[in-house]
Amino acid sequence: MYASGVKPRPPLERKPTQASPRVARRRARMRASLLAAGARQFASRGVGPVSVEELIAEADVSRATFYGFFSSKYSLLEGILNPIFDVATRSIRELASRPAEDAVDGLIDVYLSLWNTHREGLLLIPLVDQETFRHFEPQHRALHSALLELLVGVERADLLRNGSAQYSLKVIARTAVQLLRVYDGHPAAAALFRDALRGLLLRAH
Repeated sequence: MYASGVKPRPPLERKPTQASPRVARRRARMRASLLAAGARQFASRGVGPVSVEELIAEADVSRATFYGFFSSKYSLLEGILNPIFDVATRSIRELASRPAEDAVDGLIDVYLSLWNTHREGLLLIPLVDQETFRHFEPQHRALHSALLELLVGVERADLLRNGSAQYSLKVIARTAVQLLRVYDGHPAAAALFRDALRGLLLRAH
């Protein structure tokens, strides 16, 4: 009960506290550690056999920390693959206005850049089962469309070795990452990859 004539004081409004820069950096490191652990585990073993317990053990974080960032290991998988699809699609679309041969060289640069920044993710993509890959169909369609648009331009310039944008797209899908893997660690890896992919895609001239 309040004394007569004394009104209760309204509750103080608490402004939401923002994490300090130090805490934000720590959270970013933990998230990056989980993404790296997931990419390594999934790329070496596939998605199905890997448990959340194994992921948090490798990343050295708690279960609560994991679920603070991701709802499941499949949510973690999205965090690994979506940036690859997004960067690749955006970068390839930006190449569409270049001359045909320059566009192919730019495409090779995109793969080399992704290999340097998202290696395990690139290796992981072929290992994702069809049921799980359905979660990435919109992103995959966007990347497929960007690649095909670029290759159609090269086809119109009559530069494709096989004469077909569709067949060249299959060549890229089945050989690009494998070539990056073959030459990984070689002192001239980038040059060898460029020569190999150009040789598969472009007419000799």
